[in-house]
Formats: sequence, C-alpha cells, structure tokens
Amino acid sequence: MRDVSLRIDAGEVIALVGENGSGKTTLAKLLCRLYLPQQGAIRWDETDTAAVDPDGLRRSIAVIFQDFLHYALTARENIGFGAIDQVDDLAAVRAAAVRSGAEPVITALPNGYDTILSPEFADGRDLSIGQWQRVALARAFIRDAPLVILDEPTAALDPRAEHDLFTSIRALYTGRTVLLISHRYSTVRAADRIYVLSDGRIAEHGSHEQLMAAAGHYAELFTLQAAAYTEPTSGPVLS
Repeated sequence: MRDVSLRIDAGEVIALVGENGSGKTTLAKLLCRLYLPQQGAIRWDETDTAAVDPDGLRRSIAVIFQDFLHYALTARENIGFGAIDQVDDLAAVRAAAVRSGAEPVITALPNGYDTILSPEFADGRDLSIGQWQRVALARAFIRDAPLVILDEPTAALDPRAEHDLFTSIRALYTGRTVLLISHRYSTVRAADRIYVLSDGRIAEHGSHEQLMAAAGHYAELFTLQAAAYTEPTSGPVLS
C-alpha cells in the first residue's frame, strides 16, 4: 500500500473495489491491526491504533474475510463464535441466521442448530460454499461491533441473492459503520462512498454517480462487468 489516505465517518457504508491484488484485503487487515503500517498511521477517533490494545480494538470490529474458517463444530457454535459470550444463546444465534439467510439451511439439517458441520462425524453434514458464506455472515451479524468489515462476503452467492444482500446492507447494519470489499462493481453502488484501489493505491473515490460521471477506471470496469449481463451470447444455442 502506498500513499493511501481515506476517512470513514461513523455510520457510513464504504466500499473498496478493485481487481485481484489491488490491495483491498491488505487494507482491511491494516484496519484490524493484523498488520502495522511501516509509515503513517491509522486513527480511530483520533487515537493511533498502534498505541491501543489490539484485542480491545478487534472486539470493536466484526470481520468476515473471504478465507473464513469452517469449524467442525455445530451450526450454533459456528455462528456463536462471532460473539463467544452468546454461543449458548440460541435466540441470538437464530436471529443472526435469519438476517444472513442461513436459517432455512440450518433448520433443514438433521439436528438443526446442533448438527455438526462436518461429514467426518456421525450425523454430521457439510455445506456448499454458498451455504457456508451465509453461516459466516451470521457470525458477523451476531457480533455487536460498531465497525463491520465484509471481505467478498457474497462471492459464492448467486447474483440475485448477492444483490438482495447488498441493497439491504444499510438496514441490516443500522447505526454501524460498514466496509464492503468486492471486485464486483455493480453490487456496491448504494455505498455512501466508493474507493477504487489499483496497485496498492487509491485510484479514485466518490459516489457511484460521481465515479460514473468522471468516466475513469471505475466507470470503465463497471461498464465492462455490466456488459456481461446485457450483451447477447454468440454461437449455437443448446436445447
């Protein structure tokens, strides 16, 4: 990361977009203090995060990275680990699952929330990648943190489910600050501000409308991705 400067105000929904390797996840890990910057500072309410207790800082952040863990434990525990003090609170776990869309998946399991999510155990079950992502999202929902970071949270969801989640993200996280990370430009257009990363730098930033009007990198890639859904396919059609 080089020459990166940005401000995130409380209650905002901010999006980071960019191609693979542009620095999106690295920036998220810096915010979580999993990395320390070699130069410059990251400040939370004017306090340099390098000077605060890292565990205390991380308790204020709910984060789901794209390589989130799959625990060979029950569905309840897989969600409850987002807020360890609520792991035995089934009502809180279920509420988080409802918000993430994981509830129908879990209730269909042989032992519901007490089903072990691993085929290596008797009566255990594995989930599809998309189903695991819904469980991971529930893990973020159950944590009552003022800052929520979602790193490619819907990569394995179908386009409609992904669209529904992103368009409702403001209502789902009312009163919290949300950082969305995605390489799909169409899903983050409702963010208050969008930062476009390229080669470890911020290439441009603004609202969706401002970035489209600027006709820069964001507008180019947004148009290219949108074309994949609107252009007719060529070649023979199988029936």
